[in-house]
Amino acid sequence: MPIKTYFFLVFFFGLWVNFTFAQTPFSTQEISALEKQAKGIEIVKDTYGVPHVYAKTDADAVFGLMYVQCEEFFDKVETSMISRLGRTSEIEGESAIYRDLWSRMFIDSAQAVKLYKTTPDWLKKLCDAHAAGINYYLITHPAVKPKLLTRIEPWMILMNNVPAMAGSNVSEADFKAFYLKEVAQNPTGSRSFTAEPPKNDGSNGWALAPSRTKSKKAMLFINPHAEYYGRIEIQLVSNEGLNSYGAPFLGQFNIFQGFNEFCGWMHPVSLSDAKDLYAEDVEKKKGTWMYRYDGLWKPVDSTLIELRYKKGTSWASKKFVTYRTHHGPVVYATATRWITLKTFEPNIELLGMHWLKMKARNLKEFTTAINARAMVGSNIVYADKAGNIAYWHGNFVPKKNPLLDWRRPVDGTTSATEWQGTHELTEIPHYINPTNGWLQNCNSTPLYGAGELSTEMLKLPAYMLPDGHTPRAVHAVRVLTPLKNATMDDVIAASYDTYLPSGERFIPSLIAAYNAVTNDSLRAKLGQPIDVLQKWDFKTDTNSVATTLAVHWLEKVIALDMARLPKPATTEEQYSLTNGAAVSTEFLSPIEQVTALAQVVADLEKEFGTWQVAWGVDNRFQRIIESEPSDDKLSWGVPATPGFMGSLNAYVSRKTSKTHKRYGITGNTFVAAVEFGDKLRAKTILTGGASSDPTSPHYTDQVKGYINGQYKEIYFYKDDVYKHAEKIYHPGDK
Repeated sequence: MPIKTYFFLVFFFGLWVNFTFAQTPFSTQEISALEKQAKGIEIVKDTYGVPHVYAKTDADAVFGLMYVQCEEFFDKVETSMISRLGRTSEIEGESAIYRDLWSRMFIDSAQAVKLYKTTPDWLKKLCDAHAAGINYYLITHPAVKPKLLTRIEPWMILMNNVPAMAGSNVSEADFKAFYLKEVAQNPTGSRSFTAEPPKNDGSNGWALAPSRTKSKKAMLFINPHAEYYGRIEIQLVSNEGLNSYGAPFLGQFNIFQGFNEFCGWMHPVSLSDAKDLYAEDVEKKKGTWMYRYDGLWKPVDSTLIELRYKKGTSWASKKFVTYRTHHGPVVYATATRWITLKTFEPNIELLGMHWLKMKARNLKEFTTAINARAMVGSNIVYADKAGNIAYWHGNFVPKKNPLLDWRRPVDGTTSATEWQGTHELTEIPHYINPTNGWLQNCNSTPLYGAGELSTEMLKLPAYMLPDGHTPRAVHAVRVLTPLKNATMDDVIAASYDTYLPSGERFIPSLIAAYNAVTNDSLRAKLGQPIDVLQKWDFKTDTNSVATTLAVHWLEKVIALDMARLPKPATTEEQYSLTNGAAVSTEFLSPIEQVTALAQVVADLEKEFGTWQVAWGVDNRFQRIIESEPSDDKLSWGVPATPGFMGSLNAYVSRKTSKTHKRYGITGNTFVAAVEFGDKLRAKTILTGGASSDPTSPHYTDQVKGYINGQYKEIYFYKDDVYKHAEKIYHPGDK
């Protein structure tokens, strides 16, 4: 079959799946079957509004999970599904079409349908239940009007492993420039600088061995930092051995960060990944694009993709011819070469790995589960009932030539740059039961995972440990090293420690710069702010003016450091600045540092009428779901700062064009301190509260605990859940 005909059929089948399957109404038989399944599932919401799902089978538990997700955040669940389908432009219009094109280049509906057919039966049942739970919510809530998807299909969850564009060292501008027109000649131009740097977020994961705890039981601290309101707190229980508690991402059915009665897991983001760019030599020969590899010319594969997008009140579409070599899809071009992206996309294996680790009962079972090595871009911090603690830096880590700079495109014309297999779990940076009695990872290098520098890890290839030593990791080592006979409250208190390492590191440089500047007017204007900073103890507080000055000033320093990066800047370089690991004032002149502070003073005076603004006045938490932040609505002062300051309780806030104050956008989401004793105990907090309904008492009942570190003790055992039940129902009950 000619290649163009084959790809046209694939493309046509994909459209048929997208626009026919997803719009098929439910039959009477389907509704009846879903009703029967729902009656066997019980949802108990406790006095905090936290849902506990009890079911006979794992599949029924997934049904209940997805139903509950839709109850609270249907719009976000649907948005997640639309994004993975590559259909966002059908909602947002032409501006989103290149994001959709990106998704479709890695997996489309036709591929997902094929994957579903080869999925093991046990996992296929979970895929079925994922779709069933969302569909039953739609059936039983006719007043809810989806933006696009009126029916979810089981194969959709398998479209679960599209690499993030920004995290792949590809800018949307470059990607768009390549595919904006059908390529008629080798593109010209140069690689652009990524305009939108990675968000300043991340996660903290800690594990304490019995030697460090008062109970002589292992503890795990789960502290993901992410965009707000993208997770729920939930417990899933089935008669098939499932009893897991934690936080799934909306639209997905595994508890990504969480624990069961025997063990727990935490996944901080890692720069150790399996996304690499290859520079290809491409020429057009006799009307066909060819690329050179090991001295031979091979045809570039091409695929026609047509994307429909919303245009006013009607529809329009665009056709793209996308290109691919054996390395992967072409994602942008330089003046002389096409750049392809090689990734690892184990859709079925990834879904299965996450589920199996939820049911692991000990270190051996957990290690067996993660040995699928199907996860890219995340580390693993672990603790269990037997007293084991462990940490793996990455999961799927390909073997590469250690002499190459894998942050930037490598030569795609030779097999010498190919991956050479996969590292075993025992080969990647890891710790199991270190003698110091604790482990930490704060989106940081594994070199200090157990406190002291690991000289053995220094011998590993640089691509295995590209992460920097973040200020949060510096702070974690500082608070964990002296921690002995720790309780859960001690661990939580340590995570709220108010010391800011970056304040102590950089403010002396600013003061020295001020003393070196000879500009009298500048010195006069900044004399009082400098005096405030000189007297600062480098601790954050809602009443601290010094914290306000330091955070705003270091943000400007980061911007100056970012501007000095070689262009194009890589994700690794940018993220190492935004998370604080690579921030430096070494290359800034005294006048640059002092001018940055003068700009901070001017900004504060413009917004507040004075530079003497307490951090809690400027830095606010406001519970909002759909609307924009407002200075006129209820909000709370927050002492926490962004992670680049070294605040373990990371809190990233931004002002908008309509506000004077800054409001939180990312930071602590679901946080848990877990003790694996004879009887499991855990304390947790969720951003704001468990409900997304502004009229619910659970909309803001966790705000003060979230801000001040006063966590709730969870109900894990069924008797306790029922004693504290606020609502008991089945999916679909009125």
